[in-house]
Amino acid sequence: MWARLLLLFALALVVCGIAATTAMADVGSQDESWSGTGTPTGTKRAASLLWFNDGSWWANKWDVVSQDFHIFRLDSSSQSWADTGVTVDRRYYTHADTLWDGTHLYVASHKYPNDQSSAVAGYPSYLYRFSYDALNRRYLLDSGFPVAINNEKIETLVIAKDSTGKLWATWQQDNQIYVNRTTGDDRTWGTPFALPAGGSAVTVDDNSALIAFGGNQVGIMWSNQTTAGDGLYFSVHQDGQPDTAWSASRTAIQGSHSADDHLNLHSDANGRVYATIKTSYTTASAALTMLLVRDATTGDWAGYPIASVSDCPTRPLSLIDEQHQVVHTFATYPAPPAYTCDAYGGAIYEKTSALSAISFPAGRGTPVMVDDDSRYLNNVSSTKQNVNSQTGIATIAADDHTLLYWHAFEALGSPVAPTADFTASPTSGAPPLVVQFSDASSGLPAGWSWDFGDGSSSTARNPSHTYSAPGSYSVSLTATNAAGSTTSTRPGYITVSPALTFTAAADADVGDSRPTTNYGTATTLRVRQGSATLTTHHSYLKFSVTGLASSVQSAKLRLYVTDASAQGGKVYAVSNDWTETGITWNNAPALTGSPLAVAGTTTLGGSLELDITPAITGNGTYSLGIASTSTNLAAYSSHEGTNPPQLVVTPGP
Repeated sequence: MWARLLLLFALALVVCGIAATTAMADVGSQDESWSGTGTPTGTKRAASLLWFNDGSWWANKWDVVSQDFHIFRLDSSSQSWADTGVTVDRRYYTHADTLWDGTHLYVASHKYPNDQSSAVAGYPSYLYRFSYDALNRRYLLDSGFPVAINNEKIETLVIAKDSTGKLWATWQQDNQIYVNRTTGDDRTWGTPFALPAGGSAVTVDDNSALIAFGGNQVGIMWSNQTTAGDGLYFSVHQDGQPDTAWSASRTAIQGSHSADDHLNLHSDANGRVYATIKTSYTTASAALTMLLVRDATTGDWAGYPIASVSDCPTRPLSLIDEQHQVVHTFATYPAPPAYTCDAYGGAIYEKTSALSAISFPAGRGTPVMVDDDSRYLNNVSSTKQNVNSQTGIATIAADDHTLLYWHAFEALGSPVAPTADFTASPTSGAPPLVVQFSDASSGLPAGWSWDFGDGSSSTARNPSHTYSAPGSYSVSLTATNAAGSTTSTRPGYITVSPALTFTAAADADVGDSRPTTNYGTATTLRVRQGSATLTTHHSYLKFSVTGLASSVQSAKLRLYVTDASAQGGKVYAVSNDWTETGITWNNAPALTGSPLAVAGTTTLGGSLELDITPAITGNGTYSLGIASTSTNLAAYSSHEGTNPPQLVVTPGP
């Protein structure tokens, strides 16, 4: 690799020469110092330091006062970073990859060895997870974090989250591409394993990157700079499949000097994957940075040159703007005015192309970060997210000479008003009906106004609301951002149906000590497992359900306790072949099968509610039997008593 670099720089010095003599003024914004740590924006562009949330850009940045990493927020009006005081990794000389999934912020932080050095055991890579406090615009570290992903000092570490909620991580270790994943929840990671899809026998200088795409897939791209395998490769895991079930590797690019260890991945809504890479070509006209695009249907890759060897680019990344159908690429190029290739940095430039016909103009592009006092800006970083007019583009870089951060912000076209949309669950039921509403608006709204149709409202994005009275309710959501607002209304969206209550049409208990005696007119229903001196009692109830015009959402048996017990009995579905005045121990229906419900301890004078929903399917007659395994008698009021048994049925949708 070093031989390639020396040849490249020697050639570039000849090709680039001195193209200008007039100094360029600063471009972008100079920020705070990162003295006390090393290359805080990473090195090989696989990882991302920024994310966009709640109308602002955020970053994981070094704080020189506390000498650890904090979460910073970009003030859009002053274009300055504000330290929120929230600590991430307290270790210096670490690199990080950030992922915002709309609910949680994940930061994977790791120690790193010298370039082209092997992984070193004994240095855990940690995952931090934060929840967002929208009221105070602050992130809060979740309980149980950080947790270890691996136990290695590694060059790069990239994370992604699949559609099942599983987190994945990848890195290079022992000349192999390694993978790990969560097992159960975010706090529990499995044992790292080598990628079983050809990611072995790579060089110590190779890297891997990871991306979730297509709605149900995760992909890993890795470099292989060996003579035999020189190229970039890609393997896919289908969400929900066994963790080691990865597809055979597909070649993204291959051939002598086609690979380097600089790569950055993004995807779009159509399932295409975009890989921004650096090659190791040395011919002046050859592509030194490229955009590789994977077809979502065939899995084939197409390559598009971004900049040539003579342009001297390094550390490239891309951002996808689907709203305007533009891909933005950023990289380090030689710093003006000399434009002489330098292994230690330069200035950050941007080039763009339409996504519909990818083609980048010749040259370096447009400068976005230039330090007139230094020529060592390098290692631009941004976000895993795609960008649009609401987010704009924020990029961050580090000056290895002045030890200062730099950043740039770029607006993207005119903002567009959001399109309001929402879902709810459940949409029907009995009062009190608790409904969870979820915003599904497109166009990045910044504000939400809900009208629940019962006189109540909310400005939360995903509110929960309780409907107390029966009725049919229309729901409206107005979604707003700086460009305007739209409203979505759904008439009669929520139906709150009153529960139907049925009193027992017949009930009685039976006892084995008097097997032919009928107790149908008694005011008490008794339940007990007998013994040599105690009578075994079973009780039976019959309900007639009428007036249902829909399915059953729930059904509950309500009993009033007249004699408390440590065991209230088990409820069974039984046949209707009995009458209140004719049932005895000898002719009572059998109590068999699995119980519908089990009553625990009962309290004298209290009501007992048991869920028997599976037994009630609609209008009809239903019989229930109750038995106990305890010798402690449980007793309930019969329908001849003061508080008769009831069946409470809640209609479904």
